[in-house]
Amino acid sequence: MDFSEVLSYFLALTCVVAGGIILWGNEDYIVPASGRSLRIPCSFLFWVLAVIFWAMAVVIEDDDENL
Repeated sequence: MDFSEVLSYFLALTCVVAGGIILWGNEDYIVPASGRSLRIPCSFLFWVLAVIFWAMAVVIEDDDENL
């Protein structure tokens, strides 16, 4: 396992946890100008980042196997 692969898996797990904490946490992230909450968009952003990091780790793993 390469360092970049481990780092990508770690960042993916961190993003999933951060998205969950934002979505199900006690704080409301309100935009003062519109009064809308940013809970769902921020958690979705972290989960999309988690998918990207996971895909990067899988591609690195596949490249190592094809050598």
